[in-house]
Amino acid sequence: SSIEHMGIITFAFGMGGAVANFAALLHMTVHSLTKSAIFFAVGHATQKAGSQRIEDIRGLLAMNPTIGWGLMLGSLAILGMPPFGVFASEFLILTTAMKQQPWATPVLLVALGVAFAAVFRKVQPMVFGDTVAKPLPHPPALVPVFVHLALALMLGGVFSFALTLRRIERTAVQPAADLLQEVETLSRELRLRKVPRLWQSAAVASPAVAGAFRPV
Repeated sequence: SSIEHMGIITFAFGMGGAVANFAALLHMTVHSLTKSAIFFAVGHATQKAGSQRIEDIRGLLAMNPTIGWGLMLGSLAILGMPPFGVFASEFLILTTAMKQQPWATPVLLVALGVAFAAVFRKVQPMVFGDTVAKPLPHPPALVPVFVHLALALMLGGVFSFALTLRRIERTAVQPAADLLQEVETLSRELRLRKVPRLWQSAAVASPAVAGAFRPV
């Protein structure tokens, strides 16, 4: 998995450009947070199983549901499932590749698919498989697992929002006066505290809402 992600980061830096370089740096950050969460969860699992072999670790949900779900969430996050930060960085890298290096996009997609299948095939029985091990006699310290996953989740949402808003701002044009007036009238009818900003941009293919405190 780490080799896969180092390859993704190298791919992004190889394309170059502001967006690709930013995506690579973001990927480095969220990968380190997510992978450390997985290491914490697997550490507890190996202590209980008495082995570091994947084949000897089964049924984590039966032993301790928190460990099991921590490992499963960490695995889904590292595989690039939304809304975690790895998804945001991989999406940026993929869309940049489609624009700058379209010939390499299918290769990247196939590689991501193979990595997803390979990792999930190993993790699934570790979490949901049958086990003869007894439940842990004491609650494991899993705060670092979920703190790191929460940080990866936050980074994915924050940077996705920031990039979307920045893209709209840079390409926005002033809407027609009658359209702005209609939005203001509807806002008063709906008793909104603030009138939403209305921008027109060719950078988005469909209406986009972005902004935690004042929607656009």
